[in-house]
Amino acid sequence: MSYLKLVWKNIWLHPLRSMFNIILLSITIALVIILLLINKQFGNHLGKESEGTDIILCAKGSPLQSVLCNIFHIDAPTGNITIEQIKPFLNPAHPLIKKALPLALGDSYNNTRIVGTTLDYFETKSINIREGRFFEKDFEVILGSEIADRERMQIGSTIQSNHGLADLEGEMQHEHQLKVVGILKKTNSVADKLIFTTISTYWAEHEKGHEHDHEEDTVDHVHYSTVLRNSELVDNDHEISSLLIQFKGNNVQSLNFGRSINENFKIMAVSPPIEISRLYELTNTASDLLYWIAIILGILSTFALFINLIQALQERRQELAIMRISGAQPSLLFFILISEGIIICILGSFLGLILGHGFLYIASEYFQLGSKYGIRADVFFNEEYLIIAVTLLCGLVASIVPAIRAYRQDIVENLKD
Repeated sequence: MSYLKLVWKNIWLHPLRSMFNIILLSITIALVIILLLINKQFGNHLGKESEGTDIILCAKGSPLQSVLCNIFHIDAPTGNITIEQIKPFLNPAHPLIKKALPLALGDSYNNTRIVGTTLDYFETKSINIREGRFFEKDFEVILGSEIADRERMQIGSTIQSNHGLADLEGEMQHEHQLKVVGILKKTNSVADKLIFTTISTYWAEHEKGHEHDHEEDTVDHVHYSTVLRNSELVDNDHEISSLLIQFKGNNVQSLNFGRSINENFKIMAVSPPIEISRLYELTNTASDLLYWIAIILGILSTFALFINLIQALQERRQELAIMRISGAQPSLLFFILISEGIIICILGSFLGLILGHGFLYIASEYFQLGSKYGIRADVFFNEEYLIIAVTLLCGLVASIVPAIRAYRQDIVENLKD
């Protein structure tokens, strides 16, 4: 019988005992891998989406809610602010501000959020068109790539928006049809999951009066001039949800900008990095607890494997003694015990990888973790190699004492027993 066949036979001599060790190891590894995938991807998602936004100007309310809504689009707006309140910050010659991106939020279509903005938004974030064109007038929309594929919409399709966010509050359907004129290239960001239109479309959709029939379209239009650029925004006296600001550089004035706004204006200035740090603090407690649970399970797995190999050694003392009499070297017995521990850890590692990625795939599909938080199961990080290496090291540690005992066993005493 070959060396590996002998090791394999010994492992499955007591199948329940071996399966218990493999399953316990796999659960430990799966838990660590799930935490790794979630933490790394969630962290990358937060950093990527908030990049280029130093301050959010919005209605007073919860700062964290403002970041979740205006950056990640997973919460409700804190309210509206008037253009008059933010007009100084739209000035392209402002000494501190490099870019200012206005957003109008609060409408949706089929659980997808509709964002009113200007063309400056796409230029600043380097978002390009895959099909069609950018909007050129009101009641035109462009779709994120994921939305276009999911809804199977094409250029020329029409949608009817709802007032409100479907997952947060009651909906009321608007009268106007919105025409799809463009589909964005995939960006692997939240933009893939949004529908974009002009800010003036938002104003028109929420206007209570002053409607007239438009001959070219079959819908009622409101007397609004289309706003495509920030420069056209300052001539209007309406409301938006927020203004995303990027500074020209980091200096004392830019650092004090938010404090000055909060103390002297009736609007709120929110720093995304600060709020994201607070969000990390909220989530890290749960992550740390789960990591400690995984460490405890890992210790128990190593101890269980050690007990398993010790028991196996005791039960096979006569068999090992006969192998020695038949010419087997002590080193062979040593490596047989080491190999048993290592192979059990290899099986547990592969099962843990499958369980970890498989569980996260099911969870991401059910809870939409990919679209909301950028968490996917079909990614592999280099740290997973480290997890497997540590698991194999634990197997080696658990096997070393039984292997040394096998190496030093007394043939005569074992045969007497």
